[in-house]
Amino acid sequence: MCHPRANSSNSLIQRWSPVPRVDRQESETGLAELLFNLANSDRLKLLSEVASGGQRMSTLTKAIGASFPECSRHLARLSGAGLVRKGPGGNYELTEAGKLVMKLLPGIEFVLEHQGFFTSHDLSFLPDGFTERIGALATGEYVGHISLVLDHIKTVVSEARDHVWLISDRLFPQWPGIGSWWSSDEILVRVVSAQTVDPRVVSEYRSKLARCEIGTLKDVSVAMAINESVAGVVFPTLEGVIDFGAGFAGKDPVFRAWCNDLFEYYWSKAKRFHAPSPFSKS
Repeated sequence: MCHPRANSSNSLIQRWSPVPRVDRQESETGLAELLFNLANSDRLKLLSEVASGGQRMSTLTKAIGASFPECSRHLARLSGAGLVRKGPGGNYELTEAGKLVMKLLPGIEFVLEHQGFFTSHDLSFLPDGFTERIGALATGEYVGHISLVLDHIKTVVSEARDHVWLISDRLFPQWPGIGSWWSSDEILVRVVSAQTVDPRVVSEYRSKLARCEIGTLKDVSVAMAINESVAGVVFPTLEGVIDFGAGFAGKDPVFRAWCNDLFEYYWSKAKRFHAPSPFSKS
């Protein structure tokens, strides 16, 4: 006869044992079914409507301009996929799985919207987690010319009141007028650049900006200009050259958070530039 304590222990072990992992074939089948269920504009619209708040069948039918039976079939498919459910009050609502899927969709939509850009630019260097959050950039706008990128950098620098974060494979090119863009020489400036940075350029930055900190990395694959209210980012081409002729800029907090987090990631890894400033001219 088993001791009661032993039975209790075995019961707990069974209760908290890990859920068996689905094998690869089953996982691929499930993914194919999920994508099939999402491969319909009406069902995507229904998901969006349900995500905005509990909705009744009559409201959802009108939202997609479909008949009652047709809407019912769509909802049944979404329900069978575990994405929506009917709440106690009769309203349709997202399941927890449905909420997660809705958080992932903006990234996919963003990539599809700018498919031409993402087929000609390399984002494989991004640290873990940032690719999954790429949909955050959808809250910004596409900047498709070097003059517009330059305008963004000018805006970041000239409108900053608290701080400016800059990262590039080199200290930002000394375009005509960049030295006069700063609103104050007391702005906190942090710059990340490649280890090959020209000490004379570092000296120029420090001579103009009293609170300028510079860090270097062996490899820098992205360029960003960020202040407390606006951010912008450009990526490398497939050849690995940072493309200042195209990128994304935005003021939305979600957009800025993505850029800020990426800058902080690199800043935490950068080696501080401790050479004396200003440098000798000899």
